[in-house]
Amino acid sequence: MVKIGKFFAYLLFFIVALMYFMPKESIYYFAEKELKKQGVVISHEAVKDSGFSLELRHLDIYVQSIESASVKELDISLFGLYNVATAKEVELSSALSSMLPTKIKKVTVRYSVLHPLEVELNAVGAFGLLNATANLKERKVRAVLQPSTIMKRNYRQALRNFTKQANGEYEYVQSF
Repeated sequence: MVKIGKFFAYLLFFIVALMYFMPKESIYYFAEKELKKQGVVISHEAVKDSGFSLELRHLDIYVQSIESASVKELDISLFGLYNVATAKEVELSSALSSMLPTKIKKVTVRYSVLHPLEVELNAVGAFGLLNATANLKERKVRAVLQPSTIMKRNYRQALRNFTKQANGEYEYVQSF
């Protein structure tokens, strides 16, 4: 019984050490290089490995050479079984201001091995509260929006892409 306990203790220690010493900055730069092939460029960021997570500050994101967003703070936690990326104070390009509010307080993206075919996104901003799920097997995105009064009043055109539910929420379902 003691040998089994030691085995699990060593295994747990190995896993924790692996997560702590994982080259997170190298993984980030590799991902940035792969995104560049798709036309997405991330610039002016400050990268810091803080043990169990990677902290990025002051990111400017360009899509097809057009400035699309700036992110004040992005924390990425890679635990293998459960991964989380949290962006705070995101501001979309002013070119998008006619379609939707540009200020986003917080965006959280989660992926878990327990649900390997789903990616979950939660966002809070001037548009209201958004909860979305992407099913990778069915290749379908489902988003539920609880719009703010600003969204209802000034961005009715964007809400037309959603289906209004009986409880006042708006739902968007799309295959990709």
